[in-house]
Amino acid sequence: MRLTVYLNHYGVRREVGLLSEENNRIFFEYSPEFISSGIELSPFKLPLRPGVFEETKRTFDGLFGLFNDSLPDGWGCLLLDRKLREKGLSFREISPLHSLSMVGRNPMGALEYEPADDYTDSFADVELDPLSAEVNKIVAGEESDVLDDLLHMNGSSGGARPKIVAWVSDDRKRIVHGGTTAPEGFSPWIIKFAERSDPQSAGELEYRYSLAAKAAGINMPETHLFPLKSGGGCFGVRRFDRTERGKVHVHTACGLLHASHRYPTLDYESLLKLTFVLTRNHADVEEMLRRMVFNVKSGNRDDHSKNFSFLLTADHEWRLAPAYDLTPSSGLNGEHTAMVNGKGRNITDDDLIAAAATCGVSKNKTVQMIREVEDAITKFIGI
Repeated sequence: MRLTVYLNHYGVRREVGLLSEENNRIFFEYSPEFISSGIELSPFKLPLRPGVFEETKRTFDGLFGLFNDSLPDGWGCLLLDRKLREKGLSFREISPLHSLSMVGRNPMGALEYEPADDYTDSFADVELDPLSAEVNKIVAGEESDVLDDLLHMNGSSGGARPKIVAWVSDDRKRIVHGGTTAPEGFSPWIIKFAERSDPQSAGELEYRYSLAAKAAGINMPETHLFPLKSGGGCFGVRRFDRTERGKVHVHTACGLLHASHRYPTLDYESLLKLTFVLTRNHADVEEMLRRMVFNVKSGNRDDHSKNFSFLLTADHEWRLAPAYDLTPSSGLNGEHTAMVNGKGRNITDDDLIAAAATCGVSKNKTVQMIREVEDAITKFIGI
């Protein structure tokens, strides 16, 4: 199987190269024209140079992290599996390149893959209440009449919780899906649904976490709580990988470093170092430090490598992407996925200060940051 990879970045579409699979081995080669562009899409694991690349460690079943970031996770994988089962297959049986072809021209970020499965350009209204009921059916293992719609609306978004990508009107009263560009008066959003095991207040809680993060000085996209007639609401966040000028290339720490998110692979000191090496921007380093403080103080222990991303600007410079997936989590055995000062639990202010010192941030500045985060959490979350 072969796939041509494209970069559709800020409205400029370029052919990146060719992915091919032979005898369960996956190969990639940049096109000469893309090498001439000088655009580094994945500088650590897939540097811009001639030749055929193969990821022999198979961290992502032979895919390079650059392309693995295009694949769905959790909920998206469940939807793909349900669709494949209609054809007598399962998600585990198909190749990574087959999965990428199903994602096609609509993954998160700015990469696109051809040949791709068909995608509709027509728009349709989205009603959250009936869609929430269909989500519960699928989670429970039941059949759903809107499986194809949910699959198209997933947009390869990551994370375990059910979600859709959609266009939301400026007054937040209408939601539509379809097409490749936003209708006039609409913007691109991700909207999450609660699972059956979640409390009815799950959406409201994530919304309050987003408000606390903003108040704490963290770079957060616009968020909104979409009410449900059945009670509670769906948490929504405006997409930062879509702009008026087009798509934006985004790369997770997981994909950049081939650091699997399924188990602890990175500590915060490594994330701080990665931020500096990639962006060379001390403001971004301090932003990463502030997120570390927020996650520790707010009890978000689900701080794995896919929950930190970087984006490529229109000038092809790397910057830390806005924060996302800030919710309370008990973590594995009550520990943070990303350790602080060698500790996964019982992390103290001294530990935060020690981690900050590794990237040149003073004790006084870190203490001030801790107080600002604590004040915001107390105001919006109450812990």
